[in-house]
Amino acid sequence: MKERKRAAFITNGAFPVPAVRGGAVEALTEMILKENEIFREMDLTLFSIYDELALKAGVKYPSVHFEFIRPAKKWLNIDRAFHYVAYDILNYSKHLSFKTTFQRINYLYQCAVKLHENDYDAVIFENQMASLWVLKYKDNAAKYAGKYYFHLHNHPEKYAKAEKLAADSEKIICVSRFIGNAFAEKIGIGYSDEKFAVLKNVVDEKLFDPSRVTEEDIRNVKDKLQTGEKRIVLFLGRLMEGKGVRELMQAFRDMNRDDCVLVIVGSLNFGDNARSPYEDELYELVKETGEDRIIFTGYVDHDLVPAYYRAADIVCMPSTCEDAAPLAVIECLRMQMPLITTTMGGIPEYADETCAVMLENDEHLVGSLRDAMNRLLDDEAERKRLSEGAALISKDRTLSSFYHNLLDILEKK
Repeated sequence: MKERKRAAFITNGAFPVPAVRGGAVEALTEMILKENEIFREMDLTLFSIYDELALKAGVKYPSVHFEFIRPAKKWLNIDRAFHYVAYDILNYSKHLSFKTTFQRINYLYQCAVKLHENDYDAVIFENQMASLWVLKYKDNAAKYAGKYYFHLHNHPEKYAKAEKLAADSEKIICVSRFIGNAFAEKIGIGYSDEKFAVLKNVVDEKLFDPSRVTEEDIRNVKDKLQTGEKRIVLFLGRLMEGKGVRELMQAFRDMNRDDCVLVIVGSLNFGDNARSPYEDELYELVKETGEDRIIFTGYVDHDLVPAYYRAADIVCMPSTCEDAAPLAVIECLRMQMPLITTTMGGIPEYADETCAVMLENDEHLVGSLRDAMNRLLDDEAERKRLSEGAALISKDRTLSSFYHNLLDILEKK
């Protein structure tokens, strides 16, 4: 029997894994844990920020060794002080970035020490350039040369002067060729199949299975939303610049239809109740449109999301930023829902005209969205065609294929 690879996953220290506090990257990482329980092809260690709920959830994965790292209380107090100054005194718009700064620095230091004390065949850094600095600790860079991988999910907000560490990795694993090309240019290397590998994102096909959503589930969603007999246009995702929520709301306002409502599922900070300035702007748009026409749900538990998809008539995900591979698009296709999206970033690597209305992100986007929503709501045959296309394009995108494709990347030298 082939010896199992000893693999360590370094998560970014912002949200815990298991993904009890939300987070797209964290949810994907947890999928690897789930598949490893089935196939047991890795001797897997996972580094995560400590969280009591995550600690309890970890018992579902007995084959995984969890390193839950709890920063010292003094770092929590320092972060609270910095966030207080940034938010309450300076009213800094990006104050959320100060909530866990010192805790994450301490988290990475503790990860570095534990990497030094142990020996792994592969170390996978999940989507945080700063996390690569653990290789600077003592001889970690030399120790893990040819053994460490950087898993890139989106455009890094900060490069943390870790470009060379990323370039020296055995492989940069990216969720789309688009993001791989952009990242290669940023860190000053050429894109090549020797240095980069595309590992396409997936979602849990057992959870996102349209056959498992019952009529009662759909009725419960509609009762909770109090939509009555009105049709539902759904957006699901984080409420932030670049996701196209503002443009979608403007387009919906201009439709002037009284037979449908726009349901917006999501928040800026997943389970956090804090509101951002951008969210405040969206709530102002509600007043222009009519408070009975737009419904904000806030954060919805991940397990309930499939029922929200199936309760909708159409789904709109009009990204205006260069999304590497938005999970909401993948979820929508898995749920076989007619989709309106854009050609931004890596989206065309996951969706095409067979399963979605693909719009250009240009100065006409609001009008294009308005017209596309009107056409799709009024054309049952087109909705059916897109639903069938979604089922076809997503049928082979499974957790098992994701897990084994990752293993293939880790095996190749």
